[in-house]
Amino acid sequence: MNVVQIVKKFGPVGGMEEYAYRVTQELFKLGCKITVLCEKNYTSALKGINFIELGEHSKPRWLSHYRFSKKVNFWMTANPQLGRIVHSHERQAMHHVSTFHTTPFNLGKLRVARFLSLRNFFYEKLEKRELLGPNTRAVVPVSNLLGNLIRVKHPEAAEVIKKAIHPGVDLRLPVAQSNRRVPHDGGTIGFIGKEWKRKGLPKAIRIWRELKKIRPNLKLKVAGIRPGVVSHLIEKSDTDVEILGFVKDKKSFYLSIDLLLHPAKLEAFGMVISEALCMQVPVICSSECGASEVLLNTSCCHLPEGQSDENWVKSTDEILGTQKPHFQFPRKWNKVAEEYKLLYEKIL
Repeated sequence: MNVVQIVKKFGPVGGMEEYAYRVTQELFKLGCKITVLCEKNYTSALKGINFIELGEHSKPRWLSHYRFSKKVNFWMTANPQLGRIVHSHERQAMHHVSTFHTTPFNLGKLRVARFLSLRNFFYEKLEKRELLGPNTRAVVPVSNLLGNLIRVKHPEAAEVIKKAIHPGVDLRLPVAQSNRRVPHDGGTIGFIGKEWKRKGLPKAIRIWRELKKIRPNLKLKVAGIRPGVVSHLIEKSDTDVEILGFVKDKKSFYLSIDLLLHPAKLEAFGMVISEALCMQVPVICSSECGASEVLLNTSCCHLPEGQSDENWVKSTDEILGTQKPHFQFPRKWNKVAEEYKLLYEKIL
């Protein structure tokens, strides 16, 4: 099976990019012949995979997307091939399969707002073209929550929106953990995310402060954010807070916490949730996170982001006090690739 993968940056340099990178590698192991169309390959050469680098494009981002799309269209037209599957992770037009990684642009905004600037106009055009392109047979969201959001904004595309294919996780727990014993007066809550406002850091800090009234030795570790950026959120009386900045070794971070708190306002998926589960770290996240779907049959929970801090505090305290072993997320990238290969076969 011949497969073309389209992604601007090829390599583990971001959430979407890592998804495309891992799927591509696993499809190759399954026997697919792979061509990657990208602006730039950020990996060392992967033997057997054909890379076509189309050149980087300067900002603004919307114009960069458009220029990359034009180059992809030109290459596809110049290199026709029957029987191949074209799988895009970008805002393209000449694909059979597109993986949707982010929430729809300007979701919930008035229609007129979509045309108030050239940037808005092009983002709307690129998004709609991705969903309703002439060759589009399947749009795969990274979560079913995201799939529903796409249907709300683009009901005309409902027919091509498929069941979600959740990301895999590449982390490995050295040894399966036995019962977690968190001190009744302490423990460590973790938060990770560069986009700290959208991911709910202010709410996480409020929850931690309230919990300290009943768990006086409770610690909070914040990763992925430079200390100076969020220093205004920390009060002088806030002891036991550690702002770690960028964390290269995620495994060590997860092993150092007793619970991941992720009260995001809206998240297409939320890889940190499945990563924590893979390390047997319990999670409380908002129901607005796509990854809340994978908490089913675990001792973890999700709550609406707008629910009261009191309910969040109660649930967080209950999970910290749970002594039984926590569910370990079993999803590997080879399973993700197998699901895509089945989809390709149906299309062919």
